[in-house]
Amino acid sequence: MRRFANFIFGLLALLFVAFAGYSYLTEFIAKDPLTIETVDGRPFITVTQPQTITYAGPLVNSGYDISHPQCKSALPGKVVGFAIVGLNKGKPFSENPCFEKQWAWATSYDAAAIYINTADPGKGDPAAYGQRIARDTLDRLAKYNVSTQIPIWLDVETLNTWTTPDRAVSVLTEAMHLLAEAGYHVGIYSTTAHWFEITLNAKLGVPTWRAIGKFSDVPTGVAAAKAACTQAGIAGTIPGIVQFVATVDGVTLDRNILCTDPNGLVGAQ
Repeated sequence: MRRFANFIFGLLALLFVAFAGYSYLTEFIAKDPLTIETVDGRPFITVTQPQTITYAGPLVNSGYDISHPQCKSALPGKVVGFAIVGLNKGKPFSENPCFEKQWAWATSYDAAAIYINTADPGKGDPAAYGQRIARDTLDRLAKYNVSTQIPIWLDVETLNTWTTPDRAVSVLTEAMHLLAEAGYHVGIYSTTAHWFEITLNAKLGVPTWRAIGKFSDVPTGVAAAKAACTQAGIAGTIPGIVQFVATVDGVTLDRNILCTDPNGLVGAQ
């Protein structure tokens, strides 16, 4: 009887030590939850960006962005300075089926960048969901050997599912932090209206890429984009890139203007 009691006591002691060790280990390696800063009562989304190599050489300040809707279209041939390609097929955790081809085209220009789709299904921990988006993105970037010199833009639009502003802020903050920690510069792509609706106009401490809509022709769009480069846009920021849409010879394309130097906005692969 005593031997059995000693056995039970020893087993319980072993289990206690194992549990304590596991708890210590998981606490040691677990990522501390991020604290969302506030400014003027509004959430402030920012990250510590990784050091980047300054873009060398002249760069034409106009560019294109394309993604899965252009899979069956001819790729633009006009000489521009940069190109941006969508990694996903409209939603997180999906893949642009022609990314490889489009990325090869984009990197034939002087500079390039990538954008990813974001959303919040409203279930579970939003911070964990943001981390999942980032990890999925990193897996896809590794698959295509995308250099950390390539900035990653988070596409924030009402076309995808969003629930509450607090959850949206948490999703985006966590996703950006993991991507930045992995060495990628990050920024936000949106419109002023979409950003307000999704986050209640949370403040931003990262670059912004502002969409201003469709125009009847390219010169009109270019003029509007250049004007928008000097105006407060998403969350009151001055944009780093402005996008407009125009149709030429029956082909509708997203076109972009760099508002400032390209560092942290586009990069060389």
